[in-house]
Formats: sequence, C-alpha cells, structure tokens
Amino acid sequence: MSRFTILCVLILAWTAPVSAQESWTDALWQRLFRSENRHVRDGNDALASGDAAGAVSDYDLAARELPSEPGVHLDRGLALLASGDHPRAREALQMATDPPASADVRADANYDIGLSFYQEADTAAGGGDHETAQRDFREAADAFRASLRQRPGNRDAAWNLELALRRIQEEQEAQEQQEQQDQQQQDQDQQQQDQDQQQQDQQDQDQQQQDQQDQQQQDQDQQQQDQDQQQQDQQDQQQQDQQDQQSSDQQQQQDQQDQQDQQDQDQQSDQQEQQGQQGDQQQPDQQQPSEPDTTGTQDSLPPDERQVLDALEDGEQNFQGARARARGDRERRRVTQDW
Repeated sequence: MSRFTILCVLILAWTAPVSAQESWTDALWQRLFRSENRHVRDGNDALASGDAAGAVSDYDLAARELPSEPGVHLDRGLALLASGDHPRAREALQMATDPPASADVRADANYDIGLSFYQEADTAAGGGDHETAQRDFREAADAFRASLRQRPGNRDAAWNLELALRRIQEEQEAQEQQEQQDQQQQDQDQQQQDQDQQQQDQQDQDQQQQDQQDQQQQDQDQQQQDQDQQQQDQQDQQQQDQQDQQSSDQQQQQDQQDQQDQQDQDQQSDQQEQQGQQGDQQQPDQQQPSEPDTTGTQDSLPPDERQVLDALEDGEQNFQGARARARGDRERRRVTQDW
C-alpha cells in the first residue's frame, strides 16, 4: 500500500483543511510509531492498507502492553480518526501529549486534535449549528496553538490556526444573521398572530353584536307574543263576560217571568179563594133555618132537608179540593234553563 493510498483514505474520512493535505501525505508515514512490538507492526500494516478498524484493534492490544508509550497512543489516535470516532481519537491523542512524550510527538498529537475539532466544527456549520461550530473551531485553534508551541514555525499548524480563527468570525456573523432572521421571523409570526388575534376579536365582537341583535329580536318577538296572548285573553274574557251577562240577563228575565207567573197564579188562587169564601158565606146563610135543629140527629130531619144538607157537604169538599190545587200550583216552579 503506497503513501498516496493512505492519504486518500484519511482525506475521505476527515476532509482536513487544504493546507494540511499536502503535509499529511509526507508526514503520515513518518509520524507512525515504529516498534518491535508485533501489535504495533500489525496496526501499521492495517492502517497502511486502509483497514482502520483492524488497525484500532491492533493498537488497542499494543496499548495494553505498552501503556506508557506515547507513540502507541499517537498511532491509535490516528487509526480512530480514520475510522471516524473523533471523541475516542482525541482521548488517545491527548494521552500522547503528556510527558514523557517528545516535543515532536506532542506537536503531532495536538495538530491531530486540532484537525478532529476542525472537521466536527465544519460539519456543525454545514448543519446550521453556528454556536457548536464556533465552539469546535475555538477548540481547533487552541490545539493548533499548542502544536505551534511544541514545534514553532510549523506552517501547516499556523495556516490551520488562521483558518480556524477565520471560521470562528464567519460563524459569529452567520449566527448573528441567523438570529436576525429568527428575530424577523418571530416578529412576522407575532405580527401575524396579532393580526389573527385582532381578526378573531373582531369576529367575536361581530358575533356578540349578532347575538345581542338576535336576543333583542327574540325579546321583541316574545313581547309581541305576550301582547297578542294578553289581547286574546282579554277578548276571550270579554266574550266570556258577555256570555255570562247574557246568561245572567236571560236568567233574570226567566226569574222575572217566573215571578210574574207566580204572581198571576197567586192572584188566580186568591180570586178562587175569595170566590170560595163567598160561596161559604152564601151557603151558611141559606141553611140558617136548619141550624137550630143541629142538636138532633140527622135521621130525624125530613127527607127534603136532609138532601139540602148533603148538597152543602158536597160543596164544602169540592171547595177544599180547589183550594188544595191552588196551593200546589203556587208551590210548583218552572224549571230554569241551565246554560
């Protein structure tokens, strides 16, 4: 596997800044730690062949056997970067920056840490997360400064530091612009919301007015119905009063007629009674000659006188019957009509 192949694999995995791409071609192979440890050799071969995952496994075994060897952690960090695992790669590279690592190893480790943060910052910026991008670009700039302190004059580290600082400024401006756009959008949304609320309030007001008008119309209709019902009740009452008055008048007329009939009957009865009394007065006068002989028995009277006495008794009975019939006529009343 040539150095150019290794470079292509790492460029596809990292998309490193342009200034670092040419130096990476020459420096990658030189920066790989070389040791007689077989796991280090296997890891170097796997990384050179493009097998980043296999290289990570081999470097993990080497790190267990050589835990204090900075070069092993540097190689392991490079393999993790090639596999795309940036958090673990930075952990391994950070271990390579601690003593007793040489200045060159520390410079390379810090440089690679800067590249890892730079790539993640560039990804965040592409996704519109300008705040995260600024934070990662600052981490990258700090790592490139640390690399320059270990290896002053490193043009690649200096150039990448300048790029990271520029990107920080760009992301700040992009964030401000995004915030302005968000604020404008919020203002527009608030304005639209206010318009919608105003329109809703107007609709509610119109509906309230309509409800009031409907209620007034209902009240008027109910009032008109009450008036109509009252008038109808008055008419019905007047009609009933008229009917009652007519009934009363008819009853009064009937009572007057009954009274008049009763008076007529009484007068007739009185006349009949007077006639009967006159008849009684006349009959005793005609029979006065026979009164002196009342102490005697009727059988001792002569036949002609006994016939006269029988005639008087028959007349008295007829007179008493007439008076009884008159009294019955007075007591009878005509049946009043009930309506």
